[in-house]
Amino acid sequence: MLNGAVPPFDLGDGGVLLAIVRSLSVASLMSVYGVLVFRCLVAPKALDRMSPEIVQVVDRRLWRFAWFSLVLAVAAAIGWLAFQTAVIADAKTFSETATALPTVLFRMSFGHAILVKLAALVGAGVALGRARHILRWRLAAALSVVAMASQAGSSHALSMFGAVSFLFASDVVHLLSAGAWLGGLLPLLVVVRSAPFKPAAVACRYFSPLGKLCIAGMVVSAIYQGWVLIGSIPGLVGTAYGWMALLKGVGLALLVGFAALNRYRLAPALLHDEPVRAKRLLVRSIALQTVAGLLVVAAAGTLSSLPPAIHLQPVWPFTDQPSLVTVREDPDFGREVAEAVLALAGAMALVAAGIAVRRLRWPAIAVSLVIAWLAVPHLGLLFARAYPTSYYHSPTGFAAATIVVGAALYPRHCAGCHGIEGRGDGPLAQELPAPPADLTAPHLWAHSDGELYWWLSHGIEAPEGGLAMPGFADQLDDGQRWALIDFIRARNAGIGRMANGTWPLPVRAPGFEAECRDGRTVTLDQLQGKVVFLAFQTEASAPLPQVPADVPVDTVTVIVPPVSAAHVPTKACATGDAAVRQAYQIVSGLAPETLAGTRFLIDPNGWLRAMQGPDGPAIGVPDGGWDDPEVLLAEIRQICTHPIRTTEAAHAHHK
Repeated sequence: MLNGAVPPFDLGDGGVLLAIVRSLSVASLMSVYGVLVFRCLVAPKALDRMSPEIVQVVDRRLWRFAWFSLVLAVAAAIGWLAFQTAVIADAKTFSETATALPTVLFRMSFGHAILVKLAALVGAGVALGRARHILRWRLAAALSVVAMASQAGSSHALSMFGAVSFLFASDVVHLLSAGAWLGGLLPLLVVVRSAPFKPAAVACRYFSPLGKLCIAGMVVSAIYQGWVLIGSIPGLVGTAYGWMALLKGVGLALLVGFAALNRYRLAPALLHDEPVRAKRLLVRSIALQTVAGLLVVAAAGTLSSLPPAIHLQPVWPFTDQPSLVTVREDPDFGREVAEAVLALAGAMALVAAGIAVRRLRWPAIAVSLVIAWLAVPHLGLLFARAYPTSYYHSPTGFAAATIVVGAALYPRHCAGCHGIEGRGDGPLAQELPAPPADLTAPHLWAHSDGELYWWLSHGIEAPEGGLAMPGFADQLDDGQRWALIDFIRARNAGIGRMANGTWPLPVRAPGFEAECRDGRTVTLDQLQGKVVFLAFQTEASAPLPQVPADVPVDTVTVIVPPVSAAHVPTKACATGDAAVRQAYQIVSGLAPETLAGTRFLIDPNGWLRAMQGPDGPAIGVPDGGWDDPEVLLAEIRQICTHPIRTTEAAHAHHK
């Protein structure tokens, strides 16, 4: 069932008008490219079967159509350039836009792409001339390939990576495939309308292989782009970008349906008993297919104006979400689901047997329907209640500073019900219709950031009605609510580590910023790909061990003062942020006075992997601990050879 949640559609500063201008530019460019490719690859096969008079008529019409598309493409590109420049420069007048134009043209990738496109289009026009020779068509077509590919220069692919990438290459393939297919529909319509029945059928037959190749290129590149730019089912169904991608997918499916109808039913009918009627239907079908193609281009233009789904918080539109929590926590429920799946598999086997043995068909179908009717309700255990924010991710990066902010907010807003330690035993707990949650329990990690955010914002309903927990949306802003979530998770992790000797579930290292001896300022995120040796030192702390030179991965030492600069190794970094000390004290479960001398190892993906306290080696570490370089080397090798898998990481939403 739907919960009525609709993701926001943010088209940026240019709004709908800029999306329309962009779509018009892309559509006209596809028309140029499509008609030139059609004239070089498809039309010759049909023209060879026409009389010289009809060849002259068709060729003239294709030439006029190519020139019309060229003029429109140049005008649309200039219009898009002017509009986009006004948006970039926040220009209110024509003179302000003109002043900003050189900067956009010569210093921005968007301007470079427009320059290449305009140069290629003008070159194609010069090459085309009056198109009295096929070589002119071919040269113009080659230049149109450059113009079409340059459209990728204003795509998300280039803006995300800042350079040519595999995503950029897939965008080029997508554009060239879409342009050849969709841009070839109108010239195909021109040929079908103008040519006799047999040449028209030939044109459709030879357009089909090109169309199939283009469809394959579009589908493969679209799947890859969706994987990179959307990334997940919540991103697909819960963002404006995902919705437009779905609309584009539906349009492509409709186009493929039209293509199949034209190629395998209407075009062959041109050579049979009622060619006049078949031609009329074929012309209408191609015209409708062209309109559908324009809608797909409009959807693509809108997609380019929307931020990719991977950069957005997805709004989950359903009342339920897939979840394995129930079956994992209760083996009986797991067996119930397994039995239901086996029953459904048996029902499918019955249907297959009914298809194979005709006299068993209807009894088998009837029995399988009964089995399915009894089994399907048990699959409800694979779903849990969902909220619009269920797939939100914490935007804080689990930073030390936000953990500390949450620690300051917790006593004022949460301790009254949940208790100072979060065990659900606060002084106001008895007044609530349901006991407050124990925030120290491992079950906390079964809930996503988005669920915790929803409950903090809107409260939790009691089974008998009313609110078991009030919402705080009117008291705490977004940043404060996310800070509370970070603190609750960090403290839960620290309590679990104290009880078990290590963290029961993977926990991300609180983020920080450090100054390096070589003058660089780095964040923990920027150190990903390296093992971070984080040491809380004082002047009285034992000297830091030397990290062996033969470690399997780059290692960076970060020291948390107070120590003098002389005690910071040459290749090390240091951070004096007091929030770092407090956040790591919380996530480790240590008392503030025992943190000095403690050391942490953070793996290349940012997970806390090991800790050694000031009183001796960590649990499972030989005597001497990390002060022995060989022991430290073995620990780092263990971390690198046993990375945390995403499926293990209950805390992956902080990634």
